[in-house]
Formats: sequence, C-alpha cells, structure tokens
Amino acid sequence: MKHVNRLIKPAIVIFIFLFFPFIDITKPFHGITLNKASGSDYVQLLQQLDNYDLLDEIVVVPENPDNPAAVAGMVTRLNHIDRNLLQLLASQQVKVRLFEGRLTDEPLLYHLKWKQPRGWEQDATWEEVPGSGGGWLVSAKIGASQPGNGHGAFNLELHETGHTIYRLLETMPALAEEMDENWKEEAAHLFPRDDYFLTYPSEYFAEVFAFYYAGKRSKQIISEKAPQTYRFFTKLKQLDLSSVPQYYFN
Repeated sequence: MKHVNRLIKPAIVIFIFLFFPFIDITKPFHGITLNKASGSDYVQLLQQLDNYDLLDEIVVVPENPDNPAAVAGMVTRLNHIDRNLLQLLASQQVKVRLFEGRLTDEPLLYHLKWKQPRGWEQDATWEEVPGSGGGWLVSAKIGASQPGNGHGAFNLELHETGHTIYRLLETMPALAEEMDENWKEEAAHLFPRDDYFLTYPSEYFAEVFAFYYAGKRSKQIISEKAPQTYRFFTKLKQLDLSSVPQYYFN
C-alpha cells in the first residue's frame, strides 16, 4: 500500500502539469499593486487621489495593461468609496483585481470555469462573466465598467466591491438586520419588475452600492426612490468599522 501511495502522488503532480500547464500555481493571484506600477503615467495621476494610500493596498492591476485609461477610470471610481469602508477592505486584506482576459484565467477562480453563475441564463458559465465579488478577491474586467459589457450592473467594479462590503457588514447583527429591512422595504421601489434584485438581498445592496458611489446623479436616484437605504449608506461613512471581526483570514 505504501508503494502504491508513493506512485500515486507523483502521478497526480504529472497530471496537473499535463492538463493545466497554463495555470501558474506559484502565485496567489495575477497582477501587481499600484505602487509597483508607479512608473506608469496613469498611476502617477492616481497618486493624487484622496484615498491612494488605501487603494495601493487594495487594488491589483496588470503589469502592462492594454487600456491604462480604463484602469485609471476604474481606480478613480473606487476612490469615491468612503474612506472607512476602504479601511475595512484593507484591514480584511481584500484585493480588488482589475484584469484582462477571462475571469477564469485567474488560477484561484479556475474552478468556476464550467459552473453557472446565479441568476444568469442556463447556458452561461463563469468564463463569460466579467466580474465577481463577495470574497477576499474581488475581480472586475478592465474596459467592462458600464452595463452592456457582459453584465447589467450600473458599474461593474463598484457592484462587485459592494458584494464584499455586504459580506463583511453581515457579520454585524444590527447592520445585517437593517440591510435586510432596507431590501424588503425598498427593492421594489428602486428596481420594479427586476427579479434579480427582488430575489437576492446581496444583489440589491451591491447595485445600490454602485449607484451610491458612482456619482451625484445616481446617488440622487437612491435618495428619491429608496430614502431608507440612502440614509443607511449616509450613516455608514460615520461608523467606526474597526470592530468588524476578521472574516477571510482569521
């Protein structure tokens, strides 16, 4: 039996490298921090952002992106997120990966390659999806920020980041209860006849998150159609979130 086990282990390693030669298993994820890309012209502009110090901890970008202007736009929109929420992401060691190619090219997400995303058409797989969130590794495809680029979110990078914020705030019972109440009371007002947001409270929160932080006009829509949810987000930026327990790496 011991002899068989010694043979099986090398066989498994050989199998992995024969059938998955394109997966770099030596890296936790692809990309570099903004600071390591500091020689790029677009990064020098980003260094002027109010929250650059935190974004440098959180955001991961390709070493030589094909569309640096799109990267700059995405990082600039992430800068709109209130500082205490960015601090929460940094303290939880969350990374927001802005990527090129397919979502499932990322080794950590390869296991999703043939799985169907929640709420998508039956023949769709994660390979076709431009973003993911909710975990410590948030992903958003460069150049796909606006709806119609393989998704229907108001803004891709903010929506996916909102999923992870939701997951973290859910660990606080009082906030979890309030978020659930907001969804029950106002989802139908803000997204009438949209089953996706009416069915999943996390999707409602993530989409409202995108509306709230994308700009003044979209924030005004939240204020008018979902005032209770709007007050919740206004209150969030005043909270000390340092007591949120370590969720992903405890």
